[in-house]
Amino acid sequence: MTRYLLAMTFVFGMGCGTDTIGGGDDAPGGCELGQAQGCTCTSGGQGTQVCDDSGSFGTCGMCGPVDPDPSRVNFQAQIVPILERSCGATSAACHARNQYAASQNMECRGWLALENAPLGSRFYAGAMQGQSTGCPDLTLHQRLMTIDPWECAAGSFYVKAGDPASSYMMNKIDGAPLCSEGGAPSVQMPPSDSMFVLTAADKALFQQWIVEGALDN
Repeated sequence: MTRYLLAMTFVFGMGCGTDTIGGGDDAPGGCELGQAQGCTCTSGGQGTQVCDDSGSFGTCGMCGPVDPDPSRVNFQAQIVPILERSCGATSAACHARNQYAASQNMECRGWLALENAPLGSRFYAGAMQGQSTGCPDLTLHQRLMTIDPWECAAGSFYVKAGDPASSYMMNKIDGAPLCSEGGAPSVQMPPSDSMFVLTAADKALFQQWIVEGALDN
């Protein structure tokens, strides 16, 4: 538990959370290193641009597929880009893999990693980097749907299909109700001093995805 409390202190100190910037100036000097924004891929799907060390947004990447059913929210094409640009999935101080540290002692729970990749079987940072955690690799969708939030009592859900009120990620976005297992109070995401901003449209889309069954589409 000490690992997770230290990680939380570090992350909050860096001003990170589960949210995003929806746009920005792509001229040189117009963005901060690591900042991300949404973009339209050549395929027509939604992707993400990340600010590089020149102060400019790079090419549109991390492209999801075009949703064949535009009336239904698509996880890969619409939800993953929100998490990538708004929730610190590409920031080492927020919800990238280096913060994960899945623990067998906590039923393979850890700080939530929002990278769109199978993660969990290895430590990705620290003195144990590269070593096995004894836990399985899980896709992003599997982590959201099957792992209990470590801040909450057993039986809680990051995402519960069809039930936004019981989905802890929606609670974190809305600011209540919040869990505080381990003695450290939880906070709304993103924190008020974060560079990340989750728009009202992004929140509505995330909620609609849950209402529609939180499909892995």
